[in-house]
Amino acid sequence: MIKWVVFDLGDVVLRATTAFGPLAELLTVAPDAFTAAYFEHRRAYDLHTDPAIFFTDVARSSGAGRPDAALIAELVRIDDLGWSVTDPDMLRLIEELHAARISLAVLSNAPSSMGRLIEVQPWVGPFQHLLFSGDLGLMKPDAEIYRRLLAQLAVHADEVAFLDDRPDNINGAIGVGIHGFVFKGATAARADLRGLGLPV
Repeated sequence: MIKWVVFDLGDVVLRATTAFGPLAELLTVAPDAFTAAYFEHRRAYDLHTDPAIFFTDVARSSGAGRPDAALIAELVRIDDLGWSVTDPDMLRLIEELHAARISLAVLSNAPSSMGRLIEVQPWVGPFQHLLFSGDLGLMKPDAEIYRRLLAQLAVHADEVAFLDDRPDNINGAIGVGIHGFVFKGATAARADLRGLGLPV
């Protein structure tokens, strides 16, 4: 029996960011160069959660000068806001699960600054736990982050369903016994959860 549904955030509950253009403009580099540098260094940022290291590395890799503290703070602000736009279809699904008394949690690869922004959003009310890689010092698809999740929820793996847009993260969850589904939109997510007997 499924007791918990756990969601990734970026490209699942939250829409893909549109902030790369403004971020590149702040660093005065070409958007393509910025985007490539951003994804080159992002996983390390989601783990070590140090914005000075991340945006200094992004600036260097994209051909920009070294950003000062004020610029880094503005880059963090715009970056976090860019990833914070919710998908209305997913919010409806979340509300339905909450109304059906299904317990909900978040497991996201994200820096601590993003975690603090998300924690105060009104839409997170239905969620009982919000876990972020930058706080845990662990990242999906490392098996240990899923074990940490299960310990936090105090349930067995087969009592949890997990939705994430990255197949490697889903494979990591499945590897510890969690019911994992690659997210392909709200309609497909509903079908996946109904297949587990959930009333959505």
